[in-house]
Amino acid sequence: MAEEANPETTDSVKTHINHLLSELESSETQITPTVRAVYEGGFESQFADCLTDRISSLDKDIEIMCSYHYQGFIDCVNELLKVQNMVKGLQSDICNVDTMLCSNSAELIDSHESLISQRLELKNMASTIQAIKLCIPVLEMYQKLKEEMHNKNYYSAIKILGHLEHTYLPPISSYSFASIMSQQIPKTRQTIKEISRCDLKDFLKTIREKSQDIGLNAMWQSHQTMNTDIPIDHILGRRPKSIEDGPLDFLNFAPIYRCLHIYSIIGEKEDFAKEYHADRKKQADLTFKFVPKLGDSSQDSDSYNAEYFCKVVGFFVIENTLLHTTQGLVTHTSIDELWNLFLSCLGNLDQLLLNKDDQPQQLLDLKLLLVLFCQTLGGYELNVTKLYKLLINLYQKYCDSLQSLWKTKFKEVFGKDNYSPLTVDSDVQLQQLMGCAYQALDRTDMKFPVHLPFSKLVPEIFILMEEYIEASLQFATHLDLSQTEVDDLVRKSTNELLTKTLNDCLIDLIKEKNLVLSQIVQVSINTSFLQRYSHSMETFVSSKTGCTVSSTQAKDLYGLKMFDNVKEEAKRQIHVKLTEKIDEFFELSRYNWMTSEVREYPSDYITDMLTYLNNKFRTFTQLEQSVACGACEEAGKHIANKLLEIFLDPTITQMSRVALDILDQDVIAYEGFALDEPVKGVKNINLLIPIQTLRNVINMIKQSDYDKYIAEFNPSSRSSSNIAPEVLARVLERFLDKESKKFSFKSFSMNKNEKEMNQLLEAVIKKLRTLNTGGSSGSSTPTMLARKLSRSNLNF
Repeated sequence: MAEEANPETTDSVKTHINHLLSELESSETQITPTVRAVYEGGFESQFADCLTDRISSLDKDIEIMCSYHYQGFIDCVNELLKVQNMVKGLQSDICNVDTMLCSNSAELIDSHESLISQRLELKNMASTIQAIKLCIPVLEMYQKLKEEMHNKNYYSAIKILGHLEHTYLPPISSYSFASIMSQQIPKTRQTIKEISRCDLKDFLKTIREKSQDIGLNAMWQSHQTMNTDIPIDHILGRRPKSIEDGPLDFLNFAPIYRCLHIYSIIGEKEDFAKEYHADRKKQADLTFKFVPKLGDSSQDSDSYNAEYFCKVVGFFVIENTLLHTTQGLVTHTSIDELWNLFLSCLGNLDQLLLNKDDQPQQLLDLKLLLVLFCQTLGGYELNVTKLYKLLINLYQKYCDSLQSLWKTKFKEVFGKDNYSPLTVDSDVQLQQLMGCAYQALDRTDMKFPVHLPFSKLVPEIFILMEEYIEASLQFATHLDLSQTEVDDLVRKSTNELLTKTLNDCLIDLIKEKNLVLSQIVQVSINTSFLQRYSHSMETFVSSKTGCTVSSTQAKDLYGLKMFDNVKEEAKRQIHVKLTEKIDEFFELSRYNWMTSEVREYPSDYITDMLTYLNNKFRTFTQLEQSVACGACEEAGKHIANKLLEIFLDPTITQMSRVALDILDQDVIAYEGFALDEPVKGVKNINLLIPIQTLRNVINMIKQSDYDKYIAEFNPSSRSSSNIAPEVLARVLERFLDKESKKFSFKSFSMNKNEKEMNQLLEAVIKKLRTLNTGGSSGSSTPTMLARKLSRSNLNF
């Protein structure tokens, strides 16, 4: 019908309009979009026509539908009218029934209200009973809390507080008394904490008082367990009442356990542990601080030291007990901190040594006390390595003290020695005298009684060395060292005794001014035998320490080499004593250089001196050959130098031929002494070389043989006589008469030949002085002058 109304509309426009109409029919919302589409499309008139056609079509459909259902509608209205009459009858009946029910239920309503009231009362009663049931346990617990507080059962009280706070009070929190109780709980808890702190303070005070007894008991127990040979009665000074008792027998740990549990329950265990550690650190500062009692005797000082270490042991035993009986209160870390604090307080043991007067026994007692201390605390898992290192340092002080004491003993031995060979009557006596050196003796051809080359000083020094090694070993034991380390310590100490103490004592002895030559010789002999038998000390040390010298671990006693130094000093002192004695003899020399008395024998002082030397050299038989020969050669050199010094004395202005002959006799006497080999093994040439200069000069003057000297003279090398030309010239001037220009020999009458010789001698002197200055003077050569002097009959 739309197509008939608008035939020009294209199919596409019709299709679009139909689509818009469909949207308009089905849309339950606004039609604005549809209208906008129509106006925007520009086909309003076509849309209006199509809409009119659609409305007409729908009206026709409605009319058809109403005609179909109209009869049914009439039937329904009739039925409703019938029902209306029935409803009115039913309404009348309901009103009658209602009136009857109201009259009949009035009494029932009254009963129901009474029932409701009674039920409400019953409910209130049940609620009250329930509330009372909840409150009664709270009140009972609170009463029990008061009783526990009164009875000082604070651990139970703190548990009750916890139950009240977390279990019983929350359900009745609405009641005022419960609120009051809740407010009292923190105050009660704080009161318990304060009381616990007081208990802790009392416990700390008690353990400080009991620490010494606990430590004493622990050290005795450790001694019995270790089964050492430490004289514990002497070291600690007293015994505990019962060695079997432990720390728990001496001290009631219940307060500290109770405090720990209380703080654990209230959730402040860490705070309690910190408080405990702070208080124990303060106690540690007081306990560990060593304050020596200055001015007391050494015995009182040792007792004080024992008490100090017993307190320290007790302190750590208590800490160890708490470590194993509690959880978290004491830890290995906290114990290590306290242990390090103790080590820092103890330092390097200097405080412990303030009252020690460097007596070895006191230092040994201190060492034994420290060893017992280390053994005890080592059993309680403490690291005592540093203490053992301090003990090794103390060992050096102990050795220094021993060496000081042994120095006195050495000097006593030196003072009592007679410095004469030792006589022994039996082998038993010899063994007792020599000690460890007995095995080193060559006893093959020994027949008793026997005279030994050395004096009693030698065996007594060996005995002292044995005693020193044993004393040194006493300290070196129990130091937690291996056998090799103990051997090293003992050998090091023995080396120090040898190189410092014994060496210094022997050298001081040799240097003593009141020691005569024979005694010095005996000391040198003694030193040689000490060195010869010194390997026996090596054997003795090995026998004591168990380390053989041949092992790679053991070290040699290098201190034995010090005997070479002593022998060298003895050799030097022998030379000094010999030269001093020779000087004494030369002081007796009285040369008359203008004498005319002829003598065919040497001077008395020369004879006495050579006799003295021969006698002394006979006692050198036990000296080492190098020492004896060296002493003899030094004596010969000194004699030669003294004779030459006398001959070249610049104060001598004139000399006679007889005086020269007398000096020649003294030189001949010395040469005879040298040729007789005064000491076995000495070379004659070594004794003759020093006198050769004087011999050459005397022979030159007596034989007037200046030719060789002048010809061979070399300023850089005086190979002839080692006498400078100037000195020789001064010696020749002694034979001139300076006033008369004549010779000084009065027994010869002056003649022409003598005058000529005097002139020639003056020429030689002049030439010698020329040689000294390096120039030449005169027409006569040295050879010509020498020949003229040779042709004369006047020989010097």
